Amino acid sequence: EGPAFWCAIPKFFGKRVLVTIHGIDWARAKWSNSFGSKYIKKAEQKAVKHADAIIVLSENVQDYFKEKYNRETVFIPNGVNRPHLDESNEITKRWGLKKDSYVLFLGRIVPEKGLKYLVDAWKDIKTDKKLVIAGGTSDTDDFVTYLKKNCGDNVIFTNFVQGQTLRELYSNAYIY
Repeated sequence: EGPAFWCAIPKFFGKRVLVTIHGIDWARAKWSNSFGSKYIKKAEQKAVKHADAIIVLSENVQDYFKEKYNRETVFIPNGVNRPHLDESNEITKRWGLKKDSYVLFLGRIVPEKGLKYLVDAWKDIKTDKKLVIAGGTSDTDDFVTYLKKNCGDNVIFTNFVQGQTLRELYSNAYIY
């Protein structure tokens, strides 16, 4: 899973190799042309060369491997359990959120997710709904600071959430 730098070793011993790629990790902002970026890119090339099969989690990554390497991959998206619908108790206490009063973004708060565009667009939308950005950072504290400074008053950052709080956020978000 992830960087498959050493995947040639099991191949050398006649083993089948399956690699799962979560994303184009070397291009993520947190690596920004560092040694880590070069290492991960080289590992990607080794996966292309040595893996018997490559699983990807998004169609964009699948397209990337086809275009860049002419390599077929297997697309298996992340799954989620269908949540039980919970009332808005905890999220009302913490952030004043009620059923259908907000739109939810849930994910890592990193530049490659396009949050800058979402925040910029949200400022221009005339709505009484809040934008809730729920998620942790990944060595991107400066980016989070930038977003918070430029988001306006109707955006709530919850940081990383899980358990009951996460279930309530899923259950009560407005769906356009």
